[in-house]
Amino acid sequence: MRTYLAPLGFDSRRVVRPVLSEGLEPSDCVLLLQPATGSKRGDDAHDEVKDVLTQVVENLDLNVETLPYSDFVETTLNCVDLIQESEGETIVILGGGAREILLPLTVATFTSVDSIDTILQVGDIDSSVRRIPQLNLRGNVSDAETELLSNLDQLPTSLSISQIANELDKSKSTITRHVNSLESEGFVSAKKEGRSKHVSITDSGRVFLKTRRVSKF
Repeated sequence: MRTYLAPLGFDSRRVVRPVLSEGLEPSDCVLLLQPATGSKRGDDAHDEVKDVLTQVVENLDLNVETLPYSDFVETTLNCVDLIQESEGETIVILGGGAREILLPLTVATFTSVDSIDTILQVGDIDSSVRRIPQLNLRGNVSDAETELLSNLDQLPTSLSISQIANELDKSKSTITRHVNSLESEGFVSAKKEGRSKHVSITDSGRVFLKTRRVSKF
């Protein structure tokens, strides 16, 4: 079972295309997010989504959630609740809809990555559907762990924990402890290669490191 969460504006294709790109099964649910104040064009877009998707799954579980678009914080909290309450595999579509819905959903998405399996983006330039990284923007790491992350960012290739310890003149136990903490935050990946773990920085780690550097000035 999959639950799709997608803001719906006036262009039904921004929901239909990403949903169909992932596939649709009878057990799936599609939840459309719309402003509490409706419109004729919004209703038409909903009908278009329903017409297309129910041709694929006749009795599709298709629902609409109206959100209080004038209150950014409240809308964000509502989006977090919807993400956390979703059943099965959760797929968030950041494709379109009113900005008053899309922006809170984006904030909720990147602060709820543990509850989300896939994030899809529909491009404005070429209308292509892309998977985007599930970045952790809430990292809670120490200064020593941040320093190690910075050092890893400077390395031209991944190294084993022993190699990192030698390179930085640190004990292997210290590096192991810091790597475990960084890995739990999703800031590094540690892959087994033979008898050793090779560590490399992730997209989340690079974004976190950049924001940490900026915040010091």
